[in-house]
Amino acid sequence: KFVAKNFQSALRCINEIGSIAEMESHHPDFHLTSYREVQIDIWTHKLGGITQSDLNLAKMIDTEVRIEYSPKWLRENPSAGGTSK
Repeated sequence: KFVAKNFQSALRCINEIGSIAEMESHHPDFHLTSYREVQIDIWTHKLGGITQSDLNLAKMIDTEVRIEYSPKWLRENPSAGGTSK
């Protein structure tokens, strides 16, 4: 869960994750609220929990998706590490 820099950044992030999810045939739940608050839930619905496929998808997102965080959110969450990728 994070706050994107703006609406366009939030949509771009969701679309990039969607492309990866489609290639992997493993689809997370996306939530976009207040025009730039993004939440991505990854879990295997069929099994009711976290699987290796979920962890693999999360790793791909971490390494392949560029996220432009809100500067204020980033100051409050320094472990996110700045604009990634």
